[in-house]
Amino acid sequence: MRFCSFQKPGDRAGVQRSGLLEGSRVFELADEPITAHLLASVELGAVETKGGGYNVEDITLLAPVPRPGKILAAIVNTRGMLGGRDVTLERPRIDMKAPSTVVGPGVEIRGPRVGIRPEVELAAIVGRRISRATLAEARSSIFGYTVLNDITAPADSREDAYEAYRRDKKTGEIKKSTLRGPLFRSKNHDTFCPMGPWVTTPEDIKDLSNLRMTTRFDGKLVQDGSTSEYLFDAADISSYISTFLTLEPGDVVSCGSIGWTKEALGNLDPTEYLLPPRKGTLALEIEVVGKLLNPVSLAD
Repeated sequence: MRFCSFQKPGDRAGVQRSGLLEGSRVFELADEPITAHLLASVELGAVETKGGGYNVEDITLLAPVPRPGKILAAIVNTRGMLGGRDVTLERPRIDMKAPSTVVGPGVEIRGPRVGIRPEVELAAIVGRRISRATLAEARSSIFGYTVLNDITAPADSREDAYEAYRRDKKTGEIKKSTLRGPLFRSKNHDTFCPMGPWVTTPEDIKDLSNLRMTTRFDGKLVQDGSTSEYLFDAADISSYISTFLTLEPGDVVSCGSIGWTKEALGNLDPTEYLLPPRKGTLALEIEVVGKLLNPVSLAD
């Protein structure tokens, strides 16, 4: 099943309706919008709708969860993002995006002139509260999956690097070192979390471990990979996060980005790629899950 949030023609700003997508038609849910209550209580196969539905071309799709409680995203979750097959991780590494950065399909991404990097990611929508969850409990708590674009402005992290006196791990000497800047600013500009176009529930995805993931900019392929590249899947990441932070219905857990094509990356390392400095359209697609399109502009 596929669930979405939408507005119909004539709706005032801020209205959020929830729908069930069947083919090319969206049927409005009789329950409230996709919120914690709905995610926690809906029984798949017994969803109540109202009215005769709308053609999907006649409505405006919003982010499926327009304002999540929290967004937790894995970083460096493939060997490609780590830079080589001789390095790996023993547990996930997690960053956060602010809920207010979320935008839906078709909304313009506004990037700084120093450039942005798109990152196609498989994101899980949490449907049930979990704390210290086993892997099985974490997997069963996932309501569905969507496409998330973890937009990043790499220059911000470089500018946010700082010097401080720290102990050298090799010599034991305390000396001045340059430390990497935090990722928070680079990942949390307004509009830096496009998400959608809908939530696809697990029973509609036969094999989560091998879904093709792509990013195209004005039709040119810049990312091409698969969920098979992930070191940790959504259940692994959710279970790990729940050991220290309770996950609530409506939270988003994103699995991280896959690599860039050799043509796009050239001699850059995986963290250095930037989109060409011009307006264009990003199209991110995850097989079976959905295709997310957003225009891009750079600030003056």
